[in-house]
Amino acid sequence: MASLPIQQLSLDVEMAEVPAKPRVADRRKRTRAQLHWPLLFSLLGSTETVQTTTHDVSSDGFYCIANARFVPGEDRHCTLTVPTYQPNVENSHLQVICKVRVIRVEITAERGFYGIGCQIIDYRLANSSCEG
Repeated sequence: MASLPIQQLSLDVEMAEVPAKPRVADRRKRTRAQLHWPLLFSLLGSTETVQTTTHDVSSDGFYCIANARFVPGEDRHCTLTVPTYQPNVENSHLQVICKVRVIRVEITAERGFYGIGCQIIDYRLANSSCEG
């Protein structure tokens, strides 16, 4: 196999410096994973529910887009459907019932939808076995 000669730069050639990008401080304390898990909020004092999907999840919260307005600081209950990926069981998942605090609400580009950041305050499994 033939090798090609390597061209070397002469020592008198000036190299332009590339400015370093400024680092933007990340407020997040936990690593977030872009997971799209089904999420069902129950509205307190009503039989109405809001269905959505998480956009990202961390060990202490999640972010989602919902077509209902939430109020920062309020506590809500929701059910998070977490896939278990069991090899011999199709569509296996756990239902995690969470008490969450709404941390932030953002208006999105799509009219009538809001970005909702929630902190998980407490949670429990809805059942101990996986459903198929």
